Amino acid sequence: MKAMELVGLNMKWYRYQNGLTQEQFANKTKFKMAYISTIENGDANLTCKNIDNIAKTFGIKVISLFDEKTAKEAKNLPKRVDLYKSKNV
Repeated sequence: MKAMELVGLNMKWYRYQNGLTQEQFANKTKFKMAYISTIENGDANLTCKNIDNIAKTFGIKVISLFDEKTAKEAKNLPKRVDLYKSKNV
Protein backbone atom coordinates (compact mmCIF):
# COMPACT_ATOMS: atom_id res chain seq x y z
CA MET A 1 0.00 0.00 0.00
CA LYS A 2 1.32 3.46 -0.88
CA ALA A 3 1.87 6.11 1.81
CA MET A 4 -0.96 8.37 0.57
CA GLU A 5 -3.41 5.48 0.70
CA LEU A 6 -2.21 4.43 4.17
CA VAL A 7 -2.65 7.90 5.61
CA GLY A 8 -6.05 8.32 3.97
CA LEU A 9 -7.43 5.02 5.18
CA ASN A 10 -6.05 5.48 8.67
CA MET A 11 -7.50 8.97 8.84
CA LYS A 12 -10.86 7.50 7.89
CA TRP A 13 -10.43 4.78 10.53
CA TYR A 14 -9.72 7.29 13.32
CA ARG A 15 -12.46 9.61 12.11
CA TYR A 16 -14.97 6.76 12.39
CA GLN A 17 -13.63 5.73 15.80
CA ASN A 18 -14.28 9.29 16.95
CA GLY A 19 -17.76 9.34 15.40
CA LEU A 20 -16.95 12.30 13.17
CA THR A 21 -18.39 13.05 9.78
CA GLN A 22 -16.09 14.45 7.12
CA GLU A 23 -17.65 17.87 7.71
CA GLN A 24 -17.04 17.72 11.47
CA PHE A 25 -13.46 16.61 10.95
CA ALA A 26 -12.92 19.36 8.37
CA ASN A 27 -14.07 21.92 10.94
CA LYS A 28 -11.64 20.55 13.54
CA THR A 29 -8.64 20.54 11.19
CA LYS A 30 -9.57 23.71 9.26
CA PHE A 31 -9.32 21.69 6.00
CA LYS A 32 -11.99 21.96 3.32
CA MET A 33 -14.42 19.04 3.29
CA ALA A 34 -13.47 18.16 -0.30
CA TYR A 35 -9.84 17.87 0.85
CA ILE A 36 -10.88 15.38 3.57
CA SER A 37 -12.47 13.23 0.89
CA THR A 38 -9.40 13.51 -1.33
CA ILE A 39 -7.16 12.42 1.55
CA GLU A 40 -9.37 9.46 2.46
CA ASN A 41 -9.41 8.32 -1.16
CA GLY A 42 -5.59 8.26 -1.12
CA ASP A 43 -5.30 10.99 -3.72
CA ALA A 44 -3.77 13.78 -1.60
CA ASN A 45 -0.03 14.33 -1.47
CA LEU A 46 0.02 15.61 2.11
CA THR A 47 2.65 17.86 3.61
CA CYS A 48 4.30 16.92 6.89
CA LYS A 49 2.48 19.87 8.46
CA ASN A 50 -0.91 18.45 7.43
CA ILE A 51 0.00 14.95 8.65
CA ASP A 52 1.01 16.47 12.00
CA ASN A 53 -2.30 18.36 12.11
CA ILE A 54 -4.31 15.19 11.49
CA ALA A 55 -2.46 13.23 14.17
CA LYS A 56 -2.78 16.09 16.67
CA THR A 57 -6.51 16.38 16.02
CA PHE A 58 -6.97 12.70 16.85
CA GLY A 59 -4.50 12.78 19.75
CA ILE A 60 -2.38 10.03 18.19
CA LYS A 61 1.24 9.62 17.13
CA VAL A 62 2.03 10.35 13.48
CA ILE A 63 3.24 6.75 12.99
CA SER A 64 -0.33 5.55 13.67
CA LEU A 65 -1.39 7.09 10.36
CA PHE A 66 0.92 4.64 8.58
CA ASP A 67 -0.41 1.43 10.20
CA GLU A 68 -1.31 -1.18 7.57
CA LYS A 69 -3.57 -3.20 9.89
CA THR A 70 -5.98 -0.37 10.62
CA ALA A 71 -5.80 0.78 7.00
CA LYS A 72 -7.02 -2.65 5.88
CA GLU A 73 -9.83 -2.53 8.45
CA ALA A 74 -10.82 0.93 7.22
CA LYS A 75 -11.50 -0.51 3.77
CA ASN A 76 -14.52 -2.31 5.28
CA LEU A 77 -16.10 0.77 6.84
CA PRO A 78 -19.39 1.98 5.39
CA LYS A 79 -19.52 5.17 3.37
CA ARG A 80 -21.24 7.13 6.15
CA VAL A 81 -20.16 7.42 9.78
CA ASP A 82 -23.75 7.35 11.05
CA LEU A 83 -24.19 3.86 9.58
CA TYR A 84 -21.08 2.72 11.43
CA LYS A 85 -22.27 4.21 14.73
CA SER A 86 -25.66 2.48 14.52
CA LYS A 87 -23.99 -0.91 13.97
CA ASN A 88 -21.57 -0.49 16.89
CA VAL A 89 -23.86 0.99 19.56
